[in-house]
Amino acid sequence: MSAWTLLKSGFALQFYFMRNNRAALISSLVWPYLTLGLLLGMGAFFGSPEHLSQKVGVRVNYVTYFVASTVAAMTSLDLLWGVGGSVLHHRWAGTLPYILLSPEGTSATLVLSYVPRYLLSAGIQLAEFAPLVLLVEGGAPGASKVAVMALAVTLGMLPALGFAALFASLMLMVKEESNILGWLNPLILLFSGAFYPAYLLPVWARAISYALPTTYTIELARLASVIGSPEMRGVALLAGVLAAMSVVYNAASSVAVEAGERRAMREGAV
Repeated sequence: MSAWTLLKSGFALQFYFMRNNRAALISSLVWPYLTLGLLLGMGAFFGSPEHLSQKVGVRVNYVTYFVASTVAAMTSLDLLWGVGGSVLHHRWAGTLPYILLSPEGTSATLVLSYVPRYLLSAGIQLAEFAPLVLLVEGGAPGASKVAVMALAVTLGMLPALGFAALFASLMLMVKEESNILGWLNPLILLFSGAFYPAYLLPVWARAISYALPTTYTIELARLASVIGSPEMRGVALLAGVLAAMSVVYNAASSVAVEAGERRAMREGAV
């Protein structure tokens, strides 16, 4: 079984799941707009576009800002669940031993089989929000801002896969049937600045946020909301940080998953 086979199987699984489960497909189409509506409603209730621009430090389009936040946060959350939480789901289904014994290795199998699902989910959300962004930003400016969001979720996937694999290694070592990600994911989004800009958090919280790849994914996506053309220097800087973090996190996750696999097999945590 090759890496290409894992990618094809992941795509086929997601495609047929969406085709045969119409309720899940409809909910996946409606859910992003429900999330956006909640964020816009809370923003309008507790503040104003002028107050947001004052807090952020630059003039931003109110709608585009929360569209970018919604896309980046939802894709990041889905990735953490899809890779990190998949160990628990395989354990429940009784398929975890097959994942551990796969020829490509546990880490590669968990990550590569998930990538098509991530790309399909992110692509659907971008396609859903593109008309709204084009409406509020205009034709060419709106297209460039959708492109920045697409760049953010694509580059942000690379370090986030390794970051999520670290949680997968933790789930391999945990014997109880508790989903640790159930309470860690909201904290990760909080420290990443999904609900409030990360640089406005307390000093101790900013120290945590700087180590999270999701922080830079969300910030890169939010550059699309700046009035006028996105600053390319900022885009290049955040893209470089994500590229560097992808090397660090994927290298660390490879070692951690192997260690978790050996411990799980030795202690019978499978």
